Amino acid sequence: MRHKYNKRRVWKLIIPTSIVSLLLFFSCVFLDSVNYEPTVKAGEKATFTMKVHFEPAKNVSDDRLVVAFLVPKVWNARKNTTITYTSTLYPGSVRTMSLVPTGTLPANGGGLTWEEALRKNFGYGPNVLDDMEWLVYWSNDIESVSIRENFSAEIKIVTRTSSENMKVKLGFFINHTVDGFSTDDKNWKVAYTDCFQVVDGDGIVMDFCEAHFNMFQPSNVTKDDIATIKFQGGIAANALDGEDEVYLCATAYSSTGNAYTVTDRSEKSKMTKDSYNNKTFSLSVWLADYFKIPDGESITRLEYYFSNKDGSKIVKETGADGTLSLFVTPCICK
Repeated sequence: MRHKYNKRRVWKLIIPTSIVSLLLFFSCVFLDSVNYEPTVKAGEKATFTMKVHFEPAKNVSDDRLVVAFLVPKVWNARKNTTITYTSTLYPGSVRTMSLVPTGTLPANGGGLTWEEALRKNFGYGPNVLDDMEWLVYWSNDIESVSIRENFSAEIKIVTRTSSENMKVKLGFFINHTVDGFSTDDKNWKVAYTDCFQVVDGDGIVMDFCEAHFNMFQPSNVTKDDIATIKFQGGIAANALDGEDEVYLCATAYSSTGNAYTVTDRSEKSKMTKDSYNNKTFSLSVWLADYFKIPDGESITRLEYYFSNKDGSKIVKETGADGTLSLFVTPCICK
């Protein structure tokens, strides 16, 4: 069951932390609210406070609470996140969670790890870029409990953002090990935030929230990486509608200030049409080889646009005031 909250400063997910005993014996989990500041400065910590409640319905033993959240890979959240909680079951006690050990399989995950099962079932949520990862935590407490009265909990997730400007929709998931990602969503919930912003950082805004004509992946590359550039013509009406051939016209700028340009609209720069969407074209290239970047130089950014075969029709970035500019992708290695 997916939940979405539209209240001010309230997100749509619940990420109960290591309240192991809480999940051990409940049949219904409720995501009441998620409070947060909608904007954070790059490199600083962001805090998400979930208020949840549970309605226990049966006895369960040897259980752990499981919480996962979806974040941009560039945040390196695996090393920069803590999750704690308090609950009415343990007044005055702050409890913790830790990352689920690599390779751990949920009981009903079909042989997949927790992260693989989340990826299979939820992908990267409502985001338009897939350069994201699900991180999975479980409670450090293991308990056996009997049916009790309903109780509530407040879970706090603190994570440090990266240095990049971005807009992104974070995802949260809650479950427990006895259930192990079953088909019964009474025992698990998933939800996503509205567009969360990281500001005052490096480079242009990495926008995970809204689709654009251009897509560049992965978001963090060096010249020695293979990158995929896409033209997503189905986003809106554009000059290349109806064209069977689309070409990438691009310039790579290096750390020494040199520019390396490929704009000849040859077989080298011809993009491949997506077999599922005839308005989407892509080109995957080894950046160093494609732009002939010499040893000793690194790529700092790419500037590009899309063109038809003879160059008479092009698609560039359209600003809010209608002005056209090149698409720009910073190349940052993290």
